[in-house]
Amino acid sequence: MSMGEHSRVGESWPATWLLDSRPSPSRGVVLELYEEATGRVREIESDIVYYGYIYSDNPHAVSRQLVYEGLVEDAWVEEWFTPPYYREKKSIVVFTAKSFRELKRILATGEKNGLKPLNKYPHPLVEALYRAGLRPLTRVIELKEGGVSTIWSYSGRDPILRSLVISAGNGSYIVEGGRRLRTWSIREVASAIVEYRPLIVFTEPGLYLRLVSEEPTVRESVWKWVLGGSFSAHEYYEWSRLSYTPLSLMNNVTIGRVLTTIEALESRRMKYIIQREHSRPEKFRSLVDLITLDRGGVVFKPRPGLYWNVCQIDFKSLYPSIISRLNISGETVNDPYCKSKMSLDYAGKDVCLERRGVVPASLEKLLYLKDLYDGLYKKTGDELYNARKSAVKWLLVASFGYLGYRNSLFGSISAHEAVTATSREIMRKASERVGEKGLRVVHIIVDSLFVSGVPSEGCCGKLAELISGVTGYETKVESYYIWLYIPRENGSRRGVANRYYGLLSNGGLKIKGVLAARRDTPELVKAAEIEALSKLAEAREPGSFTGALLKAYKVVEDYKLGLTRGLDPRLLVMTRYRSVRGGYRKPPKYVVEGEGPPYMLIASKNGLKPYRENTGLEIDLDYYLETLDKVRRELPEPGDVDAPASQNPTGSYRELVCPP
Repeated sequence: MSMGEHSRVGESWPATWLLDSRPSPSRGVVLELYEEATGRVREIESDIVYYGYIYSDNPHAVSRQLVYEGLVEDAWVEEWFTPPYYREKKSIVVFTAKSFRELKRILATGEKNGLKPLNKYPHPLVEALYRAGLRPLTRVIELKEGGVSTIWSYSGRDPILRSLVISAGNGSYIVEGGRRLRTWSIREVASAIVEYRPLIVFTEPGLYLRLVSEEPTVRESVWKWVLGGSFSAHEYYEWSRLSYTPLSLMNNVTIGRVLTTIEALESRRMKYIIQREHSRPEKFRSLVDLITLDRGGVVFKPRPGLYWNVCQIDFKSLYPSIISRLNISGETVNDPYCKSKMSLDYAGKDVCLERRGVVPASLEKLLYLKDLYDGLYKKTGDELYNARKSAVKWLLVASFGYLGYRNSLFGSISAHEAVTATSREIMRKASERVGEKGLRVVHIIVDSLFVSGVPSEGCCGKLAELISGVTGYETKVESYYIWLYIPRENGSRRGVANRYYGLLSNGGLKIKGVLAARRDTPELVKAAEIEALSKLAEAREPGSFTGALLKAYKVVEDYKLGLTRGLDPRLLVMTRYRSVRGGYRKPPKYVVEGEGPPYMLIASKNGLKPYRENTGLEIDLDYYLETLDKVRRELPEPGDVDAPASQNPTGSYRELVCPP
């Protein structure tokens, strides 16, 4: 990073950062501080305390005993709300311990003596940092006895350090960060790490095990391995800050766990007790009720074919916005004790408005951040803000799924159904409004509408405004396609909901769900489809599409011919992560023969085999020829060019006042 970049973000350089932390074996928390000036990490001991919670029939006596016997730093009694609806209060003992070890000992001893530990989530280190006001990955402004002070601005920069992201896809390994590398050799990846000696490597557990097995010295070449997945450093930093979760606890972390931690910290502020064993059981429901209400969002089974002048309008963070606006949370939906309710007739549910729910209170902050980072990115063009926006977006995407998850701390099936029913109602209103304008909705995927026959990109923007007005939820123009193609499902004449591609108004291609967009596709097949689609992109009006289509067909045939003449076998390697879907089945041979996921495979005469160079495997060319035939089947048919699906619908655009 240049000094010009430092001045652009408006922060001093070099700086010291709270990079990580861990429980001290003796007292408090060990804070790991990264100094940009030296590129080194140093440790300091802090006096941060840990919080524990206990329920007892006689809480005042327990708190006095804890203090009198010197078992804790301090103890007192507080009134906290109890699940599932957080209406009733009960007195609980809150205490602080000087070390993580003492906290665990006190809770274990109390449980043996009939006391009940509460609020066991999130990890005590997370709450200790939260209570101390120390977000990981923030800048240190003061070193003081017993700890540090930090400062953080959402527009500020991230620490400048040596890091790498290791991932796998399309048959190869990818190294990104301080250096970039794409290779088929795990040994080459290990050598690159040993040579670069990064401070942090972000990757997946399977890749880490593969690297260490290949080159044991790679373990010591890195100060810290973070094994939560192959996300960017900026995304990890943002999750760590938002959830107060240090990097030391980010191994094997999921997006849902980060989100649940954010919600749990919000519940601490509200003094809501967390008990994993609590539940909000559903009442008996009729079959008609289940058929009517136990449904997901709107997803069309689209008519396959070629569509011209297609406007894709997306609702901005639709499900999180519904949750936030309607105050939907596990404890607010169908609360039997609530006196001030909002009835959702279309969902058969009511929502309590007396208090803010845990989930909406958490999500409204994330929605604000997403818009903030989006604005900063548009203003500065700095990819840092785009990465932070991506991190927040991942959390928002996970928020709806976890609302209906059976182990969700703050969700319920009723809350989940309230959101999906609201989304269906929104899409109904939007579709009706589109139809009133003489336009045609050709596809809907949850929060996206595809409308054909929209004469211009400006008109697309006007249509988005109309939909926002009729639904009350904010929309945006996601894409304007000169043409959009929805392929047929294999072996049928039906379309596939999440599979489409099209030529954008700026000349680029947008590709979703087809072979070229999947990371388990061999590089050769991916290259063939991308090249074929680039030929289709030469057509910008119906009259030229047939010629472009013939060129695309020829591309596929040329790749098939080249395959039979021989090529680098590494281009045929594919990456697989999951071996079994659905119920239990006998695992494929490559799972037994391989070294664990991700599996790098090649098709041989004896089935899929782990790829190893110079092993003399006889490649099954028919497998790859058939895969290239799938590429051909994902292209339009000659009849699609003049089929009714490709024509603009009859109707008038006069009511829709479109900018020129």
